[in-house]
Amino acid sequence: MADTNLHTQFEKISNKAKKATDELRAASQRTRDQLATDAAKAKDRATAAANQLNDKADGAHDKASSQWHEIRGNWQAHVAKVRTSVNEKADQLDAKMADKDANRAESYALDAIDFAQAAIDEAESATLDALYARASADALRT
Repeated sequence: MADTNLHTQFEKISNKAKKATDELRAASQRTRDQLATDAAKAKDRATAAANQLNDKADGAHDKASSQWHEIRGNWQAHVAKVRTSVNEKADQLDAKMADKDANRAESYALDAIDFAQAAIDEAESATLDALYARASADALRT
């Protein structure tokens, strides 16, 4: 893999984060029904991304990829559990319960943000390791 390809792939992280930030800012002006639609679309995108990652991990056979496959599987199980819990509670009209559900959803969002930030750190580390390995290989050839 060429160095520029790694850089391009890594830049996609900030581009995606910027787009998500813009969407979240705009969401503050939307109605409850619009937010429900936005949330459903975001879940669909997250599911599609997880499925794509799953397909990629299924095709890989090295130890690092299998570790990421396990992490992804654990994360997907966690996401499914939280979504199920949030969805079950979303139908309740009791204000106190709705507040608790909102707190839980906000806590989950903060956990997901923390996970994403850790994943970015890991992606940066892995990219730098790959660049170093390529430079070392090139140096040994000359």
